[in-house]
Amino acid sequence: MPHYRIAWRNPNDRLYDISIRFRAPEDDPLLWLPAWRPGRYLIMNFAADVREWSANLRKVGKSQWRVNAKRGDEVEVTYRYFAATLDAGSSFLAEDEAYVNPSNLLMCVDALRGERCTLSLDAPVSWRIETQLTDFVARDYDHLIDSPIIASPDMRVHSFEESGATISMVFRNAHRIDTEALVEPVRKIVREQAAFFGGLPLREYRFLFHAGDRWHGVEHEDSCSIIMNRKTEGTDYFVSMVSHEFFHLWNVKRIIPAAFKPYDYLRETPTRLLWVMEGLTSYYGDLMLLRSGVWTQKRYLEDLASEIQRYESSPGKEVLSLAQASFDGWLSEQMHDRANAWFSFYDKGKIVGALLDIELRRRGRTLDEVMLALWRDYGQMGRGVEEDAVERIVGLSEFFARYVDGTEPLPYEELFAAAGVEFVSHPRAASLGMKVVEREGALIAEAVTRGGPAMTSGMLAGDEVLAIDGMRTKSIADAERAVKRAGENEIEILFAHAGIAMRRMVSARATGAVNVELKAANKPSALRDAWLRRDA
Repeated sequence: MPHYRIAWRNPNDRLYDISIRFRAPEDDPLLWLPAWRPGRYLIMNFAADVREWSANLRKVGKSQWRVNAKRGDEVEVTYRYFAATLDAGSSFLAEDEAYVNPSNLLMCVDALRGERCTLSLDAPVSWRIETQLTDFVARDYDHLIDSPIIASPDMRVHSFEESGATISMVFRNAHRIDTEALVEPVRKIVREQAAFFGGLPLREYRFLFHAGDRWHGVEHEDSCSIIMNRKTEGTDYFVSMVSHEFFHLWNVKRIIPAAFKPYDYLRETPTRLLWVMEGLTSYYGDLMLLRSGVWTQKRYLEDLASEIQRYESSPGKEVLSLAQASFDGWLSEQMHDRANAWFSFYDKGKIVGALLDIELRRRGRTLDEVMLALWRDYGQMGRGVEEDAVERIVGLSEFFARYVDGTEPLPYEELFAAAGVEFVSHPRAASLGMKVVEREGALIAEAVTRGGPAMTSGMLAGDEVLAIDGMRTKSIADAERAVKRAGENEIEILFAHAGIAMRRMVSARATGAVNVELKAANKPSALRDAWLRRDA
């Protein structure tokens, strides 16, 4: 049974000291560190941050080591791991906190992957430690690395009982945040989702929160880790992320694609089901906010409209199917033309989920039945979901061919009208077809739309925008004022590409981006009442 120990010397060095003790199951046993983690479908190469491994370790691959040992030998290996990134899926070390995502830094003894593991964390005795691991024992390596840990002398914890389980909300860095006010909406979310699935599949669950400068969440078997953006006003982002991550308790943590059973942590594992695992989780996460009474119907439709607006303004929708976006998620960060060739399978998956639910409801069925069938036949049975399982359960092959496997325009008008919801879409104002960001005192084109005025002029993503219509541009506001002032008249744009200044004449025009509104129609609708019901 492997025993893992995590310690540190000078926390400001951001270096964890890791040791693993075990009995060698074979000669020269193989150790490896994951190249990715569940919940983030991207090769991240955690081995890049491994330092100073012990002399009995010999590196034999990008993320692999061999131990100089004979079968039956008692072995201890040591190494250090650099941990200076605080997000939901990384690890971080500071004077007042040890935050560990074990998938980043704990190597697997390959031949012992299925054995129980124990863990010790050498934190000061006065520090509090929060993790889903009971007594720091994991049933196997997969369970171990799916169990994040926060250790700190300064944590705020709220716990409550709901649906037969203890739910704990653990907050770090939550200064000047009224965390007590967040308890009741979380309780409503937990209650609604537990009722939907017929109960909770656990006795304890932890929300691990850090207040920071962004939003980010990662799901785990009996917990989740969430970074909260303390600058965001209101609670809409907070409750949406909480509901999304909690729905993952079933969808993706227990309802798992067959491609992920078992996880291959060393290489990409493509599946066309990511839109189901993530997109339908987004759909139900927000729908549960409505059903629980945390959101109003108006707020829910506003949120759905914003998702449609973002997706419909993406050029990638013309060339990429939802199933292919799921399959190619591993490549998305490496695309050189991402702005024109990609969209989020979270976003379109959520939208398709809503439209599929409406289509099923007008046929006397619901998407709820599909999710519950996945839970009954796969999640509870421990079976992996086959690539065609969702389509088989739903049965609408034409819908899948057109909107999941194909790139046909989504049937908003028809289906929203059937649900008693008004759908309004109109083009945005003329633009140059580029998204700019301010970076180190310069204005940089972050994305350039294919066929838009900026790309037609020869501009590429990464170019610096120097002036528009004779006016120096150093901020987004400068660029917006110049384009608005010119209207659709031809203007000069001065930009730098590869260090060379270029002048081009362009005219702003519509680029396909749209504004979208959704609102309940005035006339009664039984379908809408059933779809957008409130249980609370």
